[in-house]
Amino acid sequence: QEELAQAVCPIGEGTGTGGEVVFEQDIKIEEDGPPPDFVPFEKEPVAIKKPSPTYPEIARKAGLEGTVWLKVWVDKEGKVRKAVVQKSDAEIFNQPAIDAATQWVFTPALQQNGPVAVWISIPFRFKLSGK
Repeated sequence: QEELAQAVCPIGEGTGTGGEVVFEQDIKIEEDGPPPDFVPFEKEPVAIKKPSPTYPEIARKAGLEGTVWLKVWVDKEGKVRKAVVQKSDAEIFNQPAIDAATQWVFTPALQQNGPVAVWISIPFRFKLSGK
């Protein structure tokens, strides 16, 4: 029975003193640059932090409203790496939309149980509450 126990459980008894666990290096998910325009995925990225853009004061005073459509690169960690204006009703809203989008955080898109970097489109609507 002792021989069988040694064959099944080759780990011997320790001294019980233990030791510190030391990590050699952090694991970092490598990015190869922006993804292609189309990347297949099984699960889309979901926004978990969505700060709203700041309404430009000059646009508020002028009564301007509009929408900015951004193409946003969401990396494998769910962070926004880049935002590009696809279409805009008024240029004054472009930078506030980009500034807000770069602060968004997502769950990463998944393909075959692994995270993938993708481009997604997000509309930012600037609408005055009094209208």
